[in-house]
Amino acid sequence: MGYYTRFSLSVISGDDHETDYEKEIGEISEYGSCFEDTIKWYSYQEDMKVLSLRHPNTLFKLSGVGEESGDLWNEYYLNGKFQRCKAIVSYEEYDESKLV
Repeated sequence: MGYYTRFSLSVISGDDHETDYEKEIGEISEYGSCFEDTIKWYSYQEDMKVLSLRHPNTLFKLSGVGEESGDLWNEYYLNGKFQRCKAIVSYEEYDESKLV
C-alpha cells in the first residue's frame, strides 16, 4: 500500500527556456513521468533538491494534492533548499443577507 499524490511543477523565476525540467526530474527519479497522474513518489524532496542544485538560480514550485482531504501544499526549491507551505482552509463569516 502507499500514499498517492498528484504533483505539478512550475518555474517561478530563473527559467532558461531550454531545459525540460519535467523530463529531467523523470531522469533523476525512478519514474518516467511524475506529473501525469497520481503517484507514490516517496523521494520527491530529495529528487527536487537534486534538480534545484543542477539549476541553482531557478526557483521551482512543486504543488501536491494528496489523497486525504485537505492535504494540499506547495514547496519552493532554490539551490538545494526548500520551503513547505501547507494550505490554510478558511470559511466566510455567516451573513444573514446572503440567505436564499
